[in-house]
Amino acid sequence: MTRQWRGVSLLGVLAITAAVSAQGFAAEGNKCTIATKGDSPVAQACAKGGVKLAKATMKGLVKTAKDNGVKFDCDNCHKNEETFALENDARENFKKLLAAQTK
Repeated sequence: MTRQWRGVSLLGVLAITAAVSAQGFAAEGNKCTIATKGDSPVAQACAKGGVKLAKATMKGLVKTAKDNGVKFDCDNCHKNEETFALENDARENFKKLLAAQTK
């Protein structure tokens, strides 16, 4: 009987360890690498909620710009939506995107 409990306990400890490790990897994968400084809405979103919130914020900015008559697409600034690598003129486009938030 003791062996059974020891095995179950060991399995529980391993499961908890795996879950905690997975959370660490998920948090690290959600860390912003581009908008890490400044006071732009995207930088604030990165600081508050990582890549997920920054991406949602960017989509909101793009939608508002489109509603105001200025068209932007993710591909205009990002080479790859996995790594969010920037195109050469991305920072200038970002300034235009922020300016397009008001009519």
